Amino acid sequence: MRYIFGMLMLLVGMVAGLALPDLDLKWSFLGHRSIITHGLLLPLLLFWLAHQQKHITARLLAVGFSLSSAVHLSFDLFPQAWTGYALIYIPGYGRASPTFSWLWIAVSIVICMYLALALINSVFELVTFVGGLLATFSLQATQTSIFVPALVAIVVATGIALAAPSDCGIRLLIRTSRNQTGFFTREGH
Repeated sequence: MRYIFGMLMLLVGMVAGLALPDLDLKWSFLGHRSIITHGLLLPLLLFWLAHQQKHITARLLAVGFSLSSAVHLSFDLFPQAWTGYALIYIPGYGRASPTFSWLWIAVSIVICMYLALALINSVFELVTFVGGLLATFSLQATQTSIFVPALVAIVVATGIALAAPSDCGIRLLIRTSRNQTGFFTREGH
């Protein structure tokens, strides 16, 4: 039952992660492509909360949110031009430069993928991560003509996130998989 509820929370996180960045279109005080909604700030907050909870449902909510935020941002990384509303908006400051905007989105994609991978504690969660990534990317791809550049961005970001040093998540799962007794959970979890 906890796996079903966990998958439901992953789905809720995925939907929220895809939709939340464009909530700034409805909340004009944020400005379109707000630094608050278009980046690593909210996924980082959810990661911290999930890490405090140490429960599969909280973790999978954060995994879903982080991975779908990364997918959304991978498509936002390729606007028609780095001008106007394509630029990151910083409340109280205004529009950032094209260089800052590109770097903010690119770094946010990598960090969102890193956060999602760092929360994975079992083969089951890894399978849900991969399925969620494929589903969110496919859904987002149907809404835009940008496909190949966004795919390259998400693949490169995932590779960087996997290569980053960490003692948690997927890297720990891989190291301990040789001693694993069950398919769905790591020993001690």
